Amino acid sequence: MILDDLKKKKNSNGIIQLPDVDPSLEKVFSVYLKKDKRIYNDDEVKLLPYASQRNPHKSEWEIRTTSFLRLRDYLSKKSKRLNILDVGCGNGWLIGQLAKEFDHEYFGIDIVITELEKAARLFNRENVHFIHGDILTSSLPTDTFNLIILNSSLPYFKKLDRLLKELFLISKTYGEVHIIDTPFFSSNELMINKNKSLKHFTSIGVPEMASYYFHHSMDEFRYFRYELLFNPNTIKNRLTNYFFGKDSSFSWILVTR
Repeated sequence: MILDDLKKKKNSNGIIQLPDVDPSLEKVFSVYLKKDKRIYNDDEVKLLPYASQRNPHKSEWEIRTTSFLRLRDYLSKKSKRLNILDVGCGNGWLIGQLAKEFDHEYFGIDIVITELEKAARLFNRENVHFIHGDILTSSLPTDTFNLIILNSSLPYFKKLDRLLKELFLISKTYGEVHIIDTPFFSSNELMINKNKSLKHFTSIGVPEMASYYFHHSMDEFRYFRYELLFNPNTIKNRLTNYFFGKDSSFSWILVTR
């Protein structure tokens, strides 16, 4: 399959439908989004990442805005047109915002069809495409994407190595995988944070979600080529956050083949 063939699969709702999504998994994620108050109305989605005062996760979005602005600045330095894939795109806000400023070809993939339909409706552009599919089984065209983004979506994948191998398969030779707004834990912290997540999922009525949310450590990158484009733990960034606040506590990780 080539990229043009993929785009031809778009249905009347503006979604590229692939036949590989597990309905039971999609249902769990849909319930979680609703219970955790992460399904936003159209006006709110169009604002993101600049959340309104009514957004129940406003403090989280204020931090995520800093990550978005860094990514936007990074893309502003790219001189050629790119094929960009947002893995776990949800309601599509990220590529929707980027498409307003940069003329690239954008694709977002997710397993929750209702969020994708919202994304396709709100960010209806010729160069923006949303895919209902599972990135691990969807067989997207190989040697296709210049830049792949995992924006807060890595915790929904159990094995980092399996995911990266799939992403390298569909990326171009010098393609980039960017991981942003994602927590990483030391071996001592993993169990503590797994219990915290279980407690949270139980408190909102979806304890089963703990089986689909995974905690990762930087040790998992030891066999991959990567660099930190933003490291919140440098003295400079710690001081900046201390005095000015609202910056991300998450590293921005660039992984290449």
